Formats: sequence, structure tokens, C-alpha cells
Amino acid sequence: MRTIQIIIIAFFVSMVFFATHLTAGLLLQERKYPVKKTALLWGSAGIFLFLDCCFSFLFLSKPWRMPVALTLSYLYFWGIFIYASADGFWKKCYLWITYGCVFCVSLSISFLGCYVLVPNGSETFVYFMRGVVYCVICFALSFVYYKYGRPIIREISGFHTKNWISLSIVSIIYFSAFVILLSRISADNGINSNTLLLFSLLVCSFGVADILIISNIYQMRKEARGELVKQNVEYLISYVENARKTEQENRRIRHDLRHHDEQIAAMAREGNTEGILAYLGQNKAAPERFPAWCPNVTVNGILSSYAGKAKEAGVEYIAQADTPAQSGVADVDFVAILANLLENALNACVARKSPGPIQVHIRNVGTKTVIAVSNPCGADLKLENGLPAARGVGIDSIISSSVKYHGEINYEIQKGICTACVILNP
Repeated sequence: MRTIQIIIIAFFVSMVFFATHLTAGLLLQERKYPVKKTALLWGSAGIFLFLDCCFSFLFLSKPWRMPVALTLSYLYFWGIFIYASADGFWKKCYLWITYGCVFCVSLSISFLGCYVLVPNGSETFVYFMRGVVYCVICFALSFVYYKYGRPIIREISGFHTKNWISLSIVSIIYFSAFVILLSRISADNGINSNTLLLFSLLVCSFGVADILIISNIYQMRKEARGELVKQNVEYLISYVENARKTEQENRRIRHDLRHHDEQIAAMAREGNTEGILAYLGQNKAAPERFPAWCPNVTVNGILSSYAGKAKEAGVEYIAQADTPAQSGVADVDFVAILANLLENALNACVARKSPGPIQVHIRNVGTKTVIAVSNPCGADLKLENGLPAARGVGIDSIISSSVKYHGEINYEIQKGICTACVILNP
């Protein structure tokens, strides 16, 4: 009978922790894998958590049950979060460790609350009450983060390594202090005035530190926005300039065409067939005009612009697109995503003195817009979580614009060819 009671407690505790860990993981992560694989990863974490709780409650003495169960589950979920989230390593560390601080504070409050509300309750009832209090606090904080914190955090690149390392170190210090204090609260099995005072001071200190961290994050967001705006303006200026040149060339061709027609007509009236053929042969050296790849003016303009740049650089350029004239993706986002991908591909070829090819494929698949750009790359290009380990403003711009469309971004390297694929859901 005792074993059944322990299994019920273990099941309840594991479900509570799984629900809160899962909520935190989904809110904090930038999904890297398809939905099915992501669900499988987090589902395996739930199974591990249940087995972990069963082992701890069945085979360990009471003082060790919660510490062991919490430590193993937290570390396992941390590993899943790091693996399943497409972002910079230190940003992911900061987010999960900060969640660990919130986790410890919420659990400590649930312990202290139960010491006050049900000091003489049964073991099963106490665990139930702790779980309820803990869930209420965690889900309330999760809602606040989803409403106010998540949009800001997602704007900031995870590859500002120095900033995220500094923030992670601060979080590690507080997390260590909270873990020690949580262990003390659990061991007291009641209210200890000294522990309660220390807990209150630590929570207040953590709140002040968070205010400073939030101001730092706002500054990071401001800098990131400034960089993205500057780059997008540069691309738009370049696009407008190329469009202007194209329009001038079209006007010149239309103007000259009248004179060509008059010349050919005059020779035709004279019956000068050889003269007509010779005159037409002179136009073979006319400047190359790139094709209209698709009906969308912006996409076609970007593809034409980089076709010209690739030709000047001696790089082979192959493009295919079927983007309709009216697309669900805004023009400015096409500039931010497609122009950045092509710029990076062209720069890679020029840097390696490679003849290419650069291959571009833009397809509408159902409601999704798929953009794939591939180019030769060197062995020095390293990927981390499906993104270049060393990235600049260009990739930040791609990510920032893709987030608006719940996009998926993935880089792959196969046989010296780097392929960047962006899937948008407008």
C-alpha cells in the first residue's frame, strides 16, 4: 500500500514539474526542428522525469528525494532545451538558468506556504498543496513573460556572446544561492525566521538585479534594431538604385527602337536585304538583359540585382522563383531575408575566389514561402544549432524578419556546399 502511495505522489510531482518545465521550454526556445521531432524530444523528457521521480521516491530517503529528483530533471530538460532551440549557446544558458532561479523561488514559496497553511497535513496532501501553489506561481510568471518578455528577447541575437556570458554568470550566482536556500528550507520542515529573512533578502536582491539586466537587454535590443534598420536602408537604397538604372535602360531601348525600326524600314524599301541582315547582326553585342524570374517586382528586382553583381564578380548564378505579384511576405522582409542570403553567398564566393555556382530557389508550397540559397563554402565555416557559429548583422536581420512569419531557418553543409533554407508562414 505504501508503494502505491509513493508511486501516486511521484506521478503527481512529475506531472507538475513536467507541465512547468515544458511550458518554460516552449516559451523560451527558438524552435529548430519540425514540430514532430520537437514534440518527441520534449515527450522523452517527460518520460525521463517520471522515471526519475519514481526512482527518487522509492529508493531514496526523504531528505534526498526532492533534491535528486529536481536536479536530474532540471539538468535533463536543460539538455533538451539546448539541443532543441536554435539560438546562441550562451543566450540559451542565460534563459534556462534564469528560469531555474524562478523555479527555485516558486518552489520555496510553495514549501513555506504549506508550512503555514497545512503544518500537520498528510504527506500526500502536502505534496498536492505544494504542487498547486507552485503551478499557480509558475504559470502566472510564464504568462507575464509571454506577454512582455518574450517579444523583446526574441529580437536580440543569441550571438552577442560577451553580453550573454555576463548575464549568465549573474544568473549562475543567484541560481546557486537559491538552490542552497531551497535545500535549507526543505530540510527545516517548518518556518525558520533566519532562513525566511535570508530568502526575502535574496529575492529582493534578485529583483533588483533583474531590473538592471532588463535595462541591459533593452539597450541590446536598441542596438540590434539600429543595426537592422541601417542595413535594411542600405539594401533598399541599393534596390531603388538598381530599379532606377533598369528603368533608364528600358527608356533608352524604347527611344532607340524607333530609330532602329526606321532604319530597317528604309533599307527594306530599297530592297537592301544584305544591309538589313548586317544591321541586325550588329545588335548581337547588345548588353545582356536578365529575365523576369517571377511576377513579384521586389523579388525579381533583388534577383536581377544580384545576377548583375555575380556576373561582375565572375560567379555563376542560377535562380528560379514563382513568387506571385501579391505575396503574403512584405517587400521589406523579402529585402531583409533574400538580399542578405544572396549577399552572404556572393561574399563567400568572392572571398574564396570560387566560380560558384550560387543557386537560388524560391517556391510557394501551399501557404508557405520557401527560400533556399546554396553556394560553395570553406572548411572554416562552422555551424551551431543550424546557424553559422560566427554571425553578423545580416543573419540577425534574416532571423528578425523570419520571426514575424513563424519562420524556420536552417543551414546545412554537404560536400563543401552551404545551403541556407528559410521557411516562412505568412
